[in-house]
Amino acid sequence: MQLGVVLLIAAGIGATIGAFISAAQHLPAAGEYTPPEATKIFSSDDVLLATVGSINRQYVKFDQIPRYLRDATVAIEDHRFYEHSGIDLRGIARAAIKDITGFGWEQGGSTITQQLAKNIYLSPEQSITRKIREAVLAVLLEQKYTKDKILELYLNQVFYGSGAHGVEAAARTYFGKSVSELNLAECALIAGLPKAPSKLSPHKNPDGAIRRRNLVLDRMAEFGMITQTEAEQAKAEKPRIIKSTFSNKSLAPYFTDYVKNYLVSNSQLSEDLISGGGLKIYTTLNYQMQKAAEKALVDGVNRAKRAGQMRKSDGNGALVCIDVETGYVRAMVGGTNYGQNDMFNRAVQAKRQPGSAFKAFVYTAAVEILGWDENHIVKGGRFTYDLGNGRKWSPRNYDGKYPGAMTLKQAVARSVNVPAVRTALEVGLQNVITYARLLGITAEIEPYPALAIGGLKYGVRPIEMAAAYAVFANGGYYVKPTPIIRVLDKNDNVVYEENIERKKVLQERTVEVMDKLFRAVVASPSGTAYRTLHNFSEARGKTGTTNNDVDAWFIGYVPNKLVTAVWVGNEHGHPMKKVYGGSVCSVIWRDFMSEAIRVYRRTQIKQDVNSRSENVERKPDQQETRGTATTTDTTSGTDEQPANSDETAPSVVRVKICDESQLLATKWCKSVHTEEFAAGTEPHEYCTIHKQPEGLRLTPPTPPD
Repeated sequence: MQLGVVLLIAAGIGATIGAFISAAQHLPAAGEYTPPEATKIFSSDDVLLATVGSINRQYVKFDQIPRYLRDATVAIEDHRFYEHSGIDLRGIARAAIKDITGFGWEQGGSTITQQLAKNIYLSPEQSITRKIREAVLAVLLEQKYTKDKILELYLNQVFYGSGAHGVEAAARTYFGKSVSELNLAECALIAGLPKAPSKLSPHKNPDGAIRRRNLVLDRMAEFGMITQTEAEQAKAEKPRIIKSTFSNKSLAPYFTDYVKNYLVSNSQLSEDLISGGGLKIYTTLNYQMQKAAEKALVDGVNRAKRAGQMRKSDGNGALVCIDVETGYVRAMVGGTNYGQNDMFNRAVQAKRQPGSAFKAFVYTAAVEILGWDENHIVKGGRFTYDLGNGRKWSPRNYDGKYPGAMTLKQAVARSVNVPAVRTALEVGLQNVITYARLLGITAEIEPYPALAIGGLKYGVRPIEMAAAYAVFANGGYYVKPTPIIRVLDKNDNVVYEENIERKKVLQERTVEVMDKLFRAVVASPSGTAYRTLHNFSEARGKTGTTNNDVDAWFIGYVPNKLVTAVWVGNEHGHPMKKVYGGSVCSVIWRDFMSEAIRVYRRTQIKQDVNSRSENVERKPDQQETRGTATTTDTTSGTDEQPANSDETAPSVVRVKICDESQLLATKWCKSVHTEEFAAGTEPHEYCTIHKQPEGLRLTPPTPPD
């Protein structure tokens, strides 16, 4: 036993000596240090969307940095900085205990010198080897440079949020003055930001920044750097934060913000590395689609505002488009006016009431569990539900009318509320919630009857609704949305790559029935989106409008290609005027998807989900490869080809349908329309409402138009 311990210690000493020798040979001189390179974010069609980091920086000497800021940084980051020789054995011991108890590698215990060594010289790799090299480099740095020089390098290198790198940029970004002019409270606030610069930025989270500042002040007082009285006086000071002057020159700012936040949450890449580590981030966004999305949303919302339908002050919208096969986010617009006063991404952050768009989950549960099809008869008459404790609830339809029995197809096309509530109660409210979860909805949902018509506690995110409807467009598979393809470091090594996982969540029959229901919304004359989308032959979707007229939706898709969710609404709870999912939202959807499908066909945007398992070798600057993608869509498409032209005309049949029964029309039907179906999916039964007189025999249906 003792021999084993001795051998283990000897091996550790040998490894450490080897690391010292290797690191010493490659340690740059202090004068050779340069700020990190800019990180670049690219679209899938080779467009540079944004250059991040390394821009807002101005190097300052040690004596230009206030003592308060130097002391505050030491107090909160490494209070034994002036006592250790690069590594803090006490800190390492604390971190080691966390590692042992947490069964994972903990990044705690790093000194300021170690952080500097890691950020300047090492890759983001998470391993014991890298931690050893970090410690070795820290000791060598301490031997080569003074403590003051190390602290100077650190304070000029670290990221402070809002695009600010180094203390001078941070002082000017948040307080509008040079770092040498900062007072105690301002120094403490800046010193607290490196822990989570984007999250704690006072531009986005002033309360969080102040709480962190106060903790820094307490630490300074604890270590005798200031008195407790000075700390309390500084805590009482309200920071005067100037508006952000950082110019985000991104071509798709809501999306690139989303990319950065996504990487921080889903990878091991730090905010510091992402903001200025010289990375190349290859994203899923198609810039041609993005431009079309921005134009369609802004034009649609502005039209509604000019018509007095939405408030000019708080009317807004969001759009997100996803490739249904891969989950790749192809376009994202989080609002109509990105800028210093509006960086809130409604496409991924807003939680809005979905209205009737939520009925998709109700009817999915019924089709899958109860075996219903599009011709199943549902009741639409008035009824009252006993909520218990003497409370009763009577669901009402949007128009205040209560039709009788109707087919499921009619109920969905016309978006009648009462059948949806009855269906939810019959299939079970908990089952509705289960299917919403299967399709990716994470919103808090309580098992009350109102959920059937979108009455949720906190609402849903547009990106989740788009991903949920994508399941109906790709054969019943759920694919998690992602904005990332891969990330390369400054040496073109892959440091992060997104894995696409397709999970089968619905039976094929369920998808087929739901597809017919969503097609009726746009193809049936009584459908809520018929007026705006009946000429878009591939469109399917569902409208949603809340009873208080605050939110409106259209979530629609083209099978096996793209799904797009559009939301518009007044953000402060004011009702809109005649803004419906089937009017403003469906027009925005149509204007965008007409161009998006054109781009999709022209560029053959199909990502082979198995390419990674096939170990396809890519050049560092290579974007998405289209030529090797497996696809059943071989139509090349041109700019002149209408986006809604039928790609498979020979397999499409047109038949006359009764508006009431949604079955084959007879000559006794009062109101009929012509509808397109894929060959073999058209109804084969005649109308059961308007029957022929006794003794007469029907002739075959009218040939297709």
